[in-house]
Amino acid sequence: MSTSPAAEIADPDSPDATERPGAADAARITDVFERRDPFVAALLDAAVDGIIITDRRGVIRSINRACCNQFGYDEEELVGRSVTALMPPPFSRDHDRYMDGYLETGRARIIGIGRDSLGKRKDGTVFPIHLSVGEARLGSEVAFVGIIRDISDRLAAEQRASFLARHDPLTGVLTRSAFLEECEAVLRDAAHDEERCYALYSLDVDQFSDINEAFGFHVGDAALKALVSRVTEVLPRETYICRIAADEFAALSRVPDAEVGRTLADALHDRLTASIYAERHWVRLRVSIGAAVFDRTVERLEELNAKAKLALQSVQHDGGNAVCFYTPEMAAAATRRMLLTMHLAHAIERDELHMVFQPIVDGRTGTVVSAEGLLRWNHHSLGPISPAEFIPVAEESGLIVPITDWVFTRVISHMIAWDRDGVLPDRVFVNISGQQFLRGNLTHRLEELLAPHPCLRGRLGLEITEQAAVRDLKAAVHTLGELARIGVQAAIDDFGSGYSSLSYVQQLPVAKLKIDRAFIIGVPHDTKNAALVRAAIGMAHGLGLSTVAEGVELEEQKDFLTAIGCDLLQGYLFGRPMPPDAFADLVRARAGIAPGGAAQG
Repeated sequence: MSTSPAAEIADPDSPDATERPGAADAARITDVFERRDPFVAALLDAAVDGIIITDRRGVIRSINRACCNQFGYDEEELVGRSVTALMPPPFSRDHDRYMDGYLETGRARIIGIGRDSLGKRKDGTVFPIHLSVGEARLGSEVAFVGIIRDISDRLAAEQRASFLARHDPLTGVLTRSAFLEECEAVLRDAAHDEERCYALYSLDVDQFSDINEAFGFHVGDAALKALVSRVTEVLPRETYICRIAADEFAALSRVPDAEVGRTLADALHDRLTASIYAERHWVRLRVSIGAAVFDRTVERLEELNAKAKLALQSVQHDGGNAVCFYTPEMAAAATRRMLLTMHLAHAIERDELHMVFQPIVDGRTGTVVSAEGLLRWNHHSLGPISPAEFIPVAEESGLIVPITDWVFTRVISHMIAWDRDGVLPDRVFVNISGQQFLRGNLTHRLEELLAPHPCLRGRLGLEITEQAAVRDLKAAVHTLGELARIGVQAAIDDFGSGYSSLSYVQQLPVAKLKIDRAFIIGVPHDTKNAALVRAAIGMAHGLGLSTVAEGVELEEQKDFLTAIGCDLLQGYLFGRPMPPDAFADLVRARAGIAPGGAAQG
């Protein structure tokens, strides 16, 4: 075992200088020590590092002010004492033996070089030092000079840097790389022990940016710290936690069995979604948790993590803020999404997309007042693919932006043809995603498309969901105002399925509310749905908005909705989504217009 460099600078068992050759040399060195030339003393005391001079026996003959301050002694307390007074065990114990070995053999461990070691202060505390030792010979006599630097701050900075390399500076949990390293080792051991069970939890805070935008980053940071604290409260002590991204975390916990792992996931979700008091604000997080249990089919952490991520994606596809454990079917669904993403990227160039239109009618007269344009995808080998399946894929992949632009272009071309044939309804509405709606160039792009066709001004409309409209209310109000300026009307789609609050709607410059089909099912016999629909229509009219009921399939539904004042109706009772030519024929038939002619009397 290596020892302190200071443990190698004296030999107290050597004969007295007056009893061996070279006594005159020893006397001359002693004289130098005792005289303490004022100029030399001033130089030593000006040094920042500690300087200590000993004779061959390890007796301190001179010491500077910095060294006294480092060790907490006065000069007179150290001069004449053995240097071992400044060493903690075992360095002080081994000092004499190492010094004897050097003087006999000339083989030094640190003479002429430096190394890190430990020192001991007067109060007994031990601290890290860097010690360089030099040798001075005068004839046969030897003196040693040690230069000592307190490296406590340097080591603290190194330890801090090492900690930050493996830990998140905000929350203190492991970084992703450190987490993978730790958990790989744990799972390797678990692979040989059938009784050991682990659960991996993948956590994502839904819409976390909303908190930062509403309250500031300091509140968001405090909420994340509270989240980590709650994770450690709920999960077992044998848990590794890491921060993967700004609002994503992962935790690997040792659990008795899979059932306990599921129970912990539910308890964790309940705790994380409870209100948090962060920087004088109450916030409530929406947290999605995907989880997977380590079993014999898993060999590496990446496999377990992939399963937990698939479960997390499943939660988020279903709206988030819930818990889901991995099932084998999720892998097949992920493969399907990947396949659709790959093919959807080429759907436009392959001419696989097309538009269909569903009529919206006046319930009293049956006249087609407007239409909703709906996107369809007919893949050349996979066949028709439901919008419920490919629209989320388009939104997740960002393909929704170029696809929506294609939709605008195609719908406008159909409107031009209908106008030429005299069958263009008052409005044609197009569904728009939240991504496209909140993009800054939406109004500019529509202005470009409509500018060459002044006959279409005031004939195009957009349908947006409640969630998209209120996610960034200020931006939504601005965008809707800009759209109204160029004659594009907006309607709130699926009203009642999202925030269900007219306090939001009244702030938005929209003209219509479309009542979600879920409320139309069962009316008029379902008294609760009937009451909700009646109330929604009444409140909308009170705000000066017209209403559209979706999903009307029965005559009795039509009669009820018309009786309570619903303005417009949409559903299979009046027509399924149909190609542009079929829609034109329907408009003619309901208006009594002969093909290529005027309305019939």
